[in-house]
Amino acid sequence: MRPRHSAGLVGTWEKENNARIGLEAYYTGSQRLDDNPYRSFSKPYVLFGFLVEKHFGRFKAYVNAENLGNVRQTKYDPLLRPTRGVDGRWTTDAWAPLDGRVFNGGVRAAF
Repeated sequence: MRPRHSAGLVGTWEKENNARIGLEAYYTGSQRLDDNPYRSFSKPYVLFGFLVEKHFGRFKAYVNAENLGNVRQTKYDPLLRPTRGVDGRWTTDAWAPLDGRVFNGGVRAAF
């Protein structure tokens, strides 16, 4: 099922040919869960992230962070079911992020 309510807000500040900063926030409301032994409705959650990018001539270095609040489905319920489901699976369906905080960065070059 899909959540009844969801929203996103993204903002970016940029100084052209110098730097860029972006912030993001996403809300996902409660949703009905089918065949979940732990709950009938998911918990609502909010995700936050940011991006910072700096220009150095032909190169751009960046750092990106997602899910800064470390929202994970496993903080609410286990992924493994206590018994096999009717379809034979041992796991529940994902209704929230499974990987927690994510950080990455890199360098881009323009030719």
